[in-house]
Amino acid sequence: MARRNGSSRATGSGARLPIGVLARNGVAAGVIKLASAGLSFLMLAAAAMVTDERQFGLYSTAYAGASLVSFFSLVGQHSVVLRFWPQYAGSDDQPAANALMARAMLVALAGLVLSSLLVGAIAFLPLAPDVPEWRALCLTAAVLVFALGWSEFTACALRAKNALFSGLLPRDIFWRTAGIAAFAATGLLTTGMSAVAATYLTALLLIACVLPQSIVLVRDTFGAARGALNAAQKAEFVSVTFGLWGVTALPPALSQASTLLVAVILGPEAAGAIFVADRIMRLAILALTGINQAVAPQISGSFYRGDRPHVQRITGLAAMGGFSVALLMLAIFVLFGKPILAIFEPAYATDSIHAVLVILGIGALVGTACGPTELLLQLTGLQKALFRTLIVVNSAGLALTALLTYGFGPIGAALGIAGTLMAWCLTGATIARRRLGIDPSILGFFTGPDATFVRTLLRGRA
Repeated sequence: MARRNGSSRATGSGARLPIGVLARNGVAAGVIKLASAGLSFLMLAAAAMVTDERQFGLYSTAYAGASLVSFFSLVGQHSVVLRFWPQYAGSDDQPAANALMARAMLVALAGLVLSSLLVGAIAFLPLAPDVPEWRALCLTAAVLVFALGWSEFTACALRAKNALFSGLLPRDIFWRTAGIAAFAATGLLTTGMSAVAATYLTALLLIACVLPQSIVLVRDTFGAARGALNAAQKAEFVSVTFGLWGVTALPPALSQASTLLVAVILGPEAAGAIFVADRIMRLAILALTGINQAVAPQISGSFYRGDRPHVQRITGLAAMGGFSVALLMLAIFVLFGKPILAIFEPAYATDSIHAVLVILGIGALVGTACGPTELLLQLTGLQKALFRTLIVVNSAGLALTALLTYGFGPIGAALGIAGTLMAWCLTGATIARRRLGIDPSILGFFTGPDATFVRTLLRGRA
């Protein structure tokens, strides 16, 4: 039986968890993600306090660049383990599950090492002659690429085993708390910090925080009995890897592309305001993001056991939970959007940027109403359909965003970004309904296995 604390030994079987346990885990993961978002903001603020304006600009650039590269460097293996481990372990094929985990770990490590070496090699190219810190900053960013990528893989590997808290806490809570404390101590003991030192500190603290879970993961994987994947399993591993590599690396890259596009058209000031509004908007999707941490292995394990009603049930519940929080956040954006924007910069508290925040909030509301669509398609073998959808919808969305930004300024940019999000989420939910017979949206909550109970409950309250 799976223990509620999520230990890898107890929950590594890929067994189906009761809805009550999933609900509690989803709420807990949502709280962790919310705390993580707050701590992330505080860590960046603490870094800004111990660096001057120029050094913080270099630090934030190195951090953003390393984050982007880290998504590509994993070769999709953080999603591969979520896809396959519950399938093999859930069918009591533990040797195959261990073999899969070992293979994914080695592929991820190879990708991380190669990506870090490439970033380090860039340090020796004369690409920024006006930046004397260029070489040292690239070399430190290479370390950060490895740290960010490896921490993401270990977190997903433990989540695949239903070890939710030991997977999330080291990176989301412990690392950011340690970073805040370290930067605060630096501010008290020294007169300042360079971007290079801040990047090194960030990377080394992350490595230290995820080291215990890394040791446990390596021990459990290579110390356990491992079988040999057969030819069909190896072919499926390769096919799924390429699909998941694209769908996990593309969204963050496209998100950065939208910000850069707005910056080119409207200038850095407007781009900064829209960037802040976009980051505030992400608070509306944190609940669904947190719930996804808990339900991911259950979706994969239940789907490949043929228990589609359970997949429908948990995706519908996830959609309702995420939608409810997003609706509350949209109301907060409408009522208190200007004071929230002013926290970052008083100049952002205008009617125009407030409208941008509300429009993005509406986009997030529709996106959460579609439920864990991306996750469902990734974990049920439809990653190629998801990849095609992302390419087509986001390519058209970038073009539309550019046209609307030229024509209507920040409001147009918000309409393009929100419209793109809504279009791909609605398209993805439609694909899931047609190809899988599973509706991951809030409609699935009202028409799925719990429909009779829901309708009875609503009639009782009417």
